[in-house]
Amino acid sequence: MIKDPVEALSEYVRCPSVSADSTYADGLDAARSFAASQLTALGFDVEIVDTPKHPIILAERGGDPSWPCVLIYGHYDVQPADPFELWESPAFEPRIRNGRIFARGAADNKGPQIVHMTALGRVLEKHPDLPLRIKYLIEGEEEIGSPSFKGFLSKYKDRLDADMVLVSDTGSPSPEQLVITTGLRGLAGFEVKVKGPKSDLHSGVHGGSVMNPLQALMQICSSLHNPDGRVNVPGFYDDVLPVYQWEEEELSRLPTTLNEYKEFLGVPHFHCAEGYTPFEAIRFGPTLEFNGVGGGYQGEGKKTVIPSEAFAKISCRLVPNQRGKKIAELVMQTISERCPSSVSVEITDPEMGDPYLVVPPGRANTPEDMSPFFARAFERAELAIEGAFGTKPIYLREGGSIPIISDLKDVVGLDSLLIGLFTPEDNLHAPNESFHLGILEKAVGAFELFFKDLAGH
Repeated sequence: MIKDPVEALSEYVRCPSVSADSTYADGLDAARSFAASQLTALGFDVEIVDTPKHPIILAERGGDPSWPCVLIYGHYDVQPADPFELWESPAFEPRIRNGRIFARGAADNKGPQIVHMTALGRVLEKHPDLPLRIKYLIEGEEEIGSPSFKGFLSKYKDRLDADMVLVSDTGSPSPEQLVITTGLRGLAGFEVKVKGPKSDLHSGVHGGSVMNPLQALMQICSSLHNPDGRVNVPGFYDDVLPVYQWEEEELSRLPTTLNEYKEFLGVPHFHCAEGYTPFEAIRFGPTLEFNGVGGGYQGEGKKTVIPSEAFAKISCRLVPNQRGKKIAELVMQTISERCPSSVSVEITDPEMGDPYLVVPPGRANTPEDMSPFFARAFERAELAIEGAFGTKPIYLREGGSIPIISDLKDVVGLDSLLIGLFTPEDNLHAPNESFHLGILEKAVGAFELFFKDLAGH
């Protein structure tokens, strides 16, 4: 049992488990060992499953096959901490300030894992014969797109039989108002490389005779949006589903105002595709974003050069019923067609994941095939959150993507209950990431009640 969740989280985040950088291999090993040891201490049978990159923790608390079974998902890897100079304290040396614990991975996703484990430990200490089977999947590749996860699911499908998945890798608007996430956007991403002359050229000697790859790239990129912000790719919006009325009603319960959101972002004005408000755009609308652009001289001073190539990194966030493969093909085809003939274009590293949507019980068009146990999980979660936080959760889609959620649905047939435990102020993926200790304390209490309720106690 975890006696002190803050102490446990501090030890966990000291492990620099950056999956994108091979120099952090020891940190990944340490984080994986820590998570596995906590599950072993809780009485789980723990197995470390090798993958082509970073192993997956597969753990199980068995019991009577007639007992319900919950599969809990998390990830022990974290984002790179760069730029280090912007951290107020070292990224992998936890510090507590103003009711928060600051460290890379504190909110994404090590803090929520400690919440689950602490709650389970307290419940199992009081009820060692709790009639609830629990399985754990904690992977080490989430921050690099989970490339090994779908293959793992296919191979271990028979061992992952459960009634539902529990995930706390989504967000909520504030420490007082939690969200149960009903949908996640899918993802399609790739790198575009435009190539011109065989080498960099003197811009005076050769300028005017060749198409500059940077100019061609900017021409292509600027064509991918209309002035109003809508994506200018034929067929891009064809499969977008209308938003449910109950979703609009839940969105109206957000405690954040548009002015507060604008101030938080630090922008003078919003820029949304036609037909969407800012809060709708980040949940219900698909996007095409440029995540990085490069080419030519990047050093100090000037260098009058025509670069031989330029690149752009592009990602699309997708909504139901768009499909990652189809959207990637549409965007890649459009880029190829709009590339000037005086240069060539190469598109590499495609990444694809489908969106996910679940309709909570009691809402319009609730799927008839929702199991009674999964429906009860929603009801028990709502009661547990209201009891611990003093407010009912809001049911909302989230703008982020967790491709493995749709993989779990497609490969194993499992739906997920997603309870958000981080907030916008937690600075995920940015310097000074933190986790709110008030959320940690209240969420442990909420999940204690939730696990007991699921087991019928």
